[in-house]
Amino acid sequence: MESARRNILMLTGALLALGMVMVYSASFVAAERKFGDPTFFLERHGIYLLAGCMALAIGSLWDYHRLARHWKWLLALAFLLLASVLVPGIGEKINGARRWFRAGGFTLQPSEFAKPLLIVGVAAWAATRQKENRIRSFKDGFLPGALLAGGAVLLTALEPDLGTASLILCVLGAMLFVAGLRLLYALPALLVAVPVGALCAWSKLGYIQARLHDFFSGASDPLGKGYQVTQGMIAQGSGGVFGVGLGQGHSKLLFLPEAHNDFILALIGEELGLIGSVAVALCFALFVWQGWIVARKAPDLLGSLIALGVTLLVGIQAAMNIAVVTKSVPTKGISLPLISYGGSSLVFLLFAIGLLLNVAAHPAPDEAPDRLGAVKRKTGWWRIFSSAQTPAPSAN
Repeated sequence: MESARRNILMLTGALLALGMVMVYSASFVAAERKFGDPTFFLERHGIYLLAGCMALAIGSLWDYHRLARHWKWLLALAFLLLASVLVPGIGEKINGARRWFRAGGFTLQPSEFAKPLLIVGVAAWAATRQKENRIRSFKDGFLPGALLAGGAVLLTALEPDLGTASLILCVLGAMLFVAGLRLLYALPALLVAVPVGALCAWSKLGYIQARLHDFFSGASDPLGKGYQVTQGMIAQGSGGVFGVGLGQGHSKLLFLPEAHNDFILALIGEELGLIGSVAVALCFALFVWQGWIVARKAPDLLGSLIALGVTLLVGIQAAMNIAVVTKSVPTKGISLPLISYGGSSLVFLLFAIGLLLNVAAHPAPDEAPDRLGAVKRKTGWWRIFSSAQTPAPSAN
């Protein structure tokens, strides 16, 4: 897996380098106007990037087996963070959402910290239950697994942060399914939980109705609710195939809100053109491919689940951001991984990628090249996920 590990590191470095350049290009006008310093956001992004590189090193050097031994504490810490941010006086309320802790001039988003903790914790729990042949039972497998994933999703949705809640649901759900959770139990639960959750969000959160109305009405309010998406589409259309040139975009001249954050891909499309946007999408696709190779060839199921979780975390988040910026789905506050302006999201995402590199550094035995094949399925389509059988026990 050395080649996959090297490719993941190279792709991560390339996306981070592009992020540094585009964060400065997108933010220097707003930074000069608001703070009197055109490099304000660049400097802070550099600080977060430096912290993130340290986190990546820690994640890649700290043996994931040792980390996973403390899975109960990891899950407890994740749920404590997600719950405590909802408490007035502890969590900071910004723009109607209570998602942050504030310390001095910096903010910490606990849901970002919780993501790698949940991935490692759920992976360790699922691997243990699968080893004990209890993952497929309702009482010992589905019920606690559903409580873990559902509890994390519910706490995140209460902030409210439905984008991150959806991301966590997809990542943890896929990990539990691969570990052996039975669809016979999961599908009925999802068929009930998803409509009920959507109905609650629709009735309690007015901005959800506004975003959906704007999306399906074709931006009927381009100067109001649909302003950001409209400006993003204008920026991408202005870039054409080859772009107007790095640093030459006009959308950042206070036309496009969050040009250095959630909508940085729109500026990439304007300044680097369709070619630049496609190149970014291809980088994420290659990242997912290499991460999938690591997940298939990990030395054990624990490593496979961690690698799968991190790979899906990066891939699904990138897909969600691209879909929002291109107006393929209604808007939601979710950044473009490794490229958008940093913060706790960048630091803890790099820690998660460090865990992926950690798994890739443990080569699988030649006789067991595909550990995901250890999970047996009766349905024939499961074979697309695995091609090797669990190795026979040694005669010794």
